[in-house]
Amino acid sequence: MTTRLYRRLPFRLLAQTLTPVSTRPYHLTSSLLSTDPQPSPQKHNFQAETRQLLDIVAKSLYSEREVFLRELVSNAADALEKLRYTQLKGEEVDDPTATLHVECSLSESLNSITIEDNGIGMTREELIANLGTIARSGSKEFIKTAGDSGGDASNIIGQFGVGFYSAFMVGAHVTVLTRSAKPGSTGYVWNSNGEDGYDIQEAAGLPRGTRIVIQLKDDALEFVKKDRVREVLRKHSNFVGYPIYLDGVQVNTIEPLWTRKPSDIPDEEHAELYQSLSGRKDTPMYTMQFSVETPVSIKCVLYVPRFMPQLDISNLTNFGISLYCKKVMVQAQSPKLLPEWLMFLHGVVDSEDIPLNLSRELLQESVVISKIKSVITGKMISYLNRQAKRDPAKYEEFYREFGRFLRIGIVTTESQTEKEDLAKLLRFESSKEEKGTLVSLDTYIARAPEGQKQVYYLSAPSRDMAMESPYYETLAENDLEVLFTYNKEDDVVLFKLENYKDRKLCTAEAANVKPVDKPVEPGQEKLEKQEGGRLATWFRDALGRENVKEVKMSDRQHSQPAVVTVENLTTLRRYLEMAPPEQKEASYKYLLHNSVVLELNPSHPIIKQLSTLRESNPEVAALVAAQLFDNALMNADLVHDPRRMVGRINQILKAVTDVKQ
Repeated sequence: MTTRLYRRLPFRLLAQTLTPVSTRPYHLTSSLLSTDPQPSPQKHNFQAETRQLLDIVAKSLYSEREVFLRELVSNAADALEKLRYTQLKGEEVDDPTATLHVECSLSESLNSITIEDNGIGMTREELIANLGTIARSGSKEFIKTAGDSGGDASNIIGQFGVGFYSAFMVGAHVTVLTRSAKPGSTGYVWNSNGEDGYDIQEAAGLPRGTRIVIQLKDDALEFVKKDRVREVLRKHSNFVGYPIYLDGVQVNTIEPLWTRKPSDIPDEEHAELYQSLSGRKDTPMYTMQFSVETPVSIKCVLYVPRFMPQLDISNLTNFGISLYCKKVMVQAQSPKLLPEWLMFLHGVVDSEDIPLNLSRELLQESVVISKIKSVITGKMISYLNRQAKRDPAKYEEFYREFGRFLRIGIVTTESQTEKEDLAKLLRFESSKEEKGTLVSLDTYIARAPEGQKQVYYLSAPSRDMAMESPYYETLAENDLEVLFTYNKEDDVVLFKLENYKDRKLCTAEAANVKPVDKPVEPGQEKLEKQEGGRLATWFRDALGRENVKEVKMSDRQHSQPAVVTVENLTTLRRYLEMAPPEQKEASYKYLLHNSVVLELNPSHPIIKQLSTLRESNPEVAALVAAQLFDNALMNADLVHDPRRMVGRINQILKAVTDVKQ
């Protein structure tokens, strides 16, 4: 009888198939092993579409074969959940007090892996419906769609549930032993090699639940190694809501915290989950946990690290959050769930609304994923704003570490609303604060004089250089606050932002602010208007009209002899930085000719003396004019190659020393 019952099961698997692997031992009854006549196995042929679909599943859909284990464990967890629900409805089941669990066992001698659950089990009809026909009525549609896609079925998943058949990616032969939880149910054995159909036969003495025995292919023997299987289980199924045992030892010991109330979770448990997800040894700086039902149902826990090791914005493969469905991982560190500027986060998002791939891995672009991304982005911006108000010192610590990501967000997002939401999180040093103290744009606006419609900012390498800038002078005289930006990223971000709460973000260089009137001291009289006009014309000719757009007299400031003004100065700086080396010189000259305006201070001694020098010593006057121009360009951070000034300065020094001799 035994030979007849398992005629399609390889002989070397008989020992494992008949040996229980559950942590709840059971014993086969004598009726299974007796020689009494038993019904012969019933042979069933796969439909042509089903056989074709098996080929697709085994060869095309899964990019990594290890996911077969995730699929089978997920199915086992579903079976346990169905049994629990059946009991909640008050329906009778066999062995109602048994502890629900999933058990995996390995046999290197038999080259096999077994996955067993003590869940709802299957009747004969359910066995045929669930394993004999893939996706049941949807199989023909699946085959047609797969054909229409040119054989690449990875983009047409969603409604076709064939997780069980992933076993044939690694298995040369698959045996399923199952008995329904309904009292008095008969057990059955299902056998198939995935090619010649399958057969089903009754089997006495089976416990409630389902056991799947996979005889591994020769190229899949890694899945009889305990370390490898433990790694896969913890990677994909670590948060399944039921115990998972590997050869009797539980492997999923970390609880899915996102399913619990935030107030019930101590910091130590969050630290353990964070370390598990990130592979780091520190604790998170911030922890945000939330759940929403609209516009999409998700449960989420997110962690902000304390520091960003080896920051490389272009390569964030070790960061991101993992996507789960019902506590089963769909994709680790999914790039689709976060905008680029939030890729420093670690965490989990769990949603029952996601459209699953057949392999749960080749995730499709979808409206649901876009909604999840939008919800997470909005929640994180709001959370960081709350933290900034609650503990400004801690937020400044975060900003110094991750501020660059916020700047990337402003530059890359197309939504002006999101730009302004992110702008609330920006921090800068201010002329009204001590060195090292950071302020927000909201703070600036709140204390600005009534009627001021601009937010002034100045880009410089350091605070000292910013306060010595000629562009700061007039703003300081008028007691106007100026934000200091010390890296070019800030300059670009504020230029890209343009406006914030109906205030124009204005560079100090472009500020149209009149200097404070001061009494004219002896020797500080201005050049006469006509003489100033003649000097400006001479100045432009001396520089070369191809090198400057305009030269004019201006009362813009008092201390400097000359400054340059440029419309869209940030754009000009960026353009020069990005120009290819072989084009940089030509680009520089083009932009000087078309964009740069030189403003001369008619009250400054150098300018007044230059008016006389151009007549008495035009050669030296031309050298001084060129140097004044370069000095002004340097103050605007627009000098292309400062080395070219050295020779000219030496000539000026020689002229000065010659006069003294």
